[in-house]
Formats: sequence, C-alpha cells, structure tokens
Amino acid sequence: MTDHRDPADARLAELFGAWRAEIDEVPLPSLVDPVRAVDVVIEAKRNGGRVHPPPDGACTRPPGNARDEAV
Repeated sequence: MTDHRDPADARLAELFGAWRAEIDEVPLPSLVDPVRAVDVVIEAKRNGGRVHPPPDGACTRPPGNARDEAV
C-alpha cells in the first residue's frame, strides 16, 4: 500500500509534534492557586456575589431576576 498523504501535512504534523514535545518538557507553574480560588468564591457568596464593592457605586448587574428575563 502506498502512502498518499500530502508531504506538507506530514511536515506540519512533524512540526506540531516537535513543538508539543518542547512544551511538555518545561513544567508550567499553576496560574491559579486552587486554595485561594476557593476562598475567593466562598467570600463572594457570603457578600452577595461580590468580593469587592463596585467602584463609585456602579450598578453592573440588573436587580433581581432581570438577568433571567433579558433573553
């Protein structure tokens, strides 16, 4: 059976494979501390969904269930 693949496709697959190997070699530190993230979510729930008050009293969310009705 002959190989009918496009040489450009084979080269592209080879390049992506090499790139993936390079990426996997270097460990990436966590971008989010899971423990801190959970603490922030818990604090937000305690404060009615906000961790910090909005600047200048801005109303960024509709009151009540208006979000559900605005479809």
